[in-house]
Amino acid sequence: MPAVSVQQAFELARQHHQAGRLAEAEALYRQILAVQPNHAEALHFLGAIAHQVGRNDVAVELIGRAIALAPGVPAFYCNVGEAYRALGQLDEAIAAYRQAIALKPDLPEVHSNLGNALQEKGRPDEAIASYRQAIAFRPDYPEAHNNLGNALQGKGRGEEAIAVYRQAIALRPDYPEAYNNLGNALREQGQLDEAIAAYHRAIALDRNLPEVHANLGNALVDQGKLDEAVAAFRRAIALRPNFAEAHSNLGDALQDEGQLEEAIAAYGRAIALRPNFSEAYSNLGNALREKWTTGRSRRRLPSGYRPQT
Repeated sequence: MPAVSVQQAFELARQHHQAGRLAEAEALYRQILAVQPNHAEALHFLGAIAHQVGRNDVAVELIGRAIALAPGVPAFYCNVGEAYRALGQLDEAIAAYRQAIALKPDLPEVHSNLGNALQEKGRPDEAIASYRQAIAFRPDYPEAHNNLGNALQGKGRGEEAIAVYRQAIALRPDYPEAYNNLGNALREQGQLDEAIAAYHRAIALDRNLPEVHANLGNALVDQGKLDEAVAAFRRAIALRPNFAEAHSNLGDALQDEGQLEEAIAAYGRAIALRPNFSEAYSNLGNALREKWTTGRSRRRLPSGYRPQT
C-alpha cells in the first residue's frame, strides 16, 4: 500500500469497522496482512468481522492466529470465546473467557459472556455468579441484569428475577427483551394483568419479536380472552411462519373456542415444522377425538424467549 503507512491503513480500517462498513474494513485488513502477515490486530479484527457475518469457524482460525502472535491481549480471548459459543463449543468458549479474565479481571462484558456460556452449558449457579460479577464491575449494565434474571428464573427464583428485570428496565427503558422476560416471570407468578402489560410494553417498543406475541397469547389464554389470544398467536406466526410452538398454541386456543377444524390444521402445521413435536401430536389426537366425544385433555406450551445479551 504505497500511498499510506500500515498504521494509517489500520486506523482507516478500524474507522470503517466501527461504522459498520465491513466490506471496506475487511479489504483494508487483508491489504495490511499482505504486507505484514503477522499483524496480530489485523488478524483479530478480520476474525471479528468473520464472527459478525456468521463465519465462526473462520473467526476461530483467524483470532487463534492472532493469539499465537500476541497471547497477552484479553480482547482476543473474549472475541474467540464468542465465536466458539456461536459454534456451540461451550467448553472452548468458557476457557477463552476465563483466560481473558485472568489477564484483566475487571471486564464486565467478559464476565457476562462467560455467564451466557455457563448458562447454556447447564451450570446456572456459576452463571449467576458471573452475571453478578459483571454487575459489580458495571452496576449500570442492563444486559447483565437481564441475563441474571434469566438465570434466576431458570432456577425457580421468580421473585428475584422480577426484581432484576425491573432493574434492567430502569437502566434501559427501551429494552423490549427485558419487558418480555419480565412478563414471563410475572405470568409464572400468576400476576397475569402485570404480565400482559409487560408484553404490551415490549410490543410497543418492538412489534417484530414473534416470541413476545406468542407469550402474550399464552397469558391471554390464561385469562380466557381467546379471541385476543388467537390474534396474538397469528401475529407471532406472521412474523415467523416456522414458529412451531406458536402454531401448536394457536391450536389450543382454537380448540378452546370450539373451532376444531382450524385447531387440527394448526397442530398439523406445528408437526410439519417439527416432526418430533410430541406435545403437538398429543394435542392433535385430543382435537381429533373431540370431534367425536366431549372429553379432552392437553398441554399448552410456553414460548419462553429469554435472550442473552
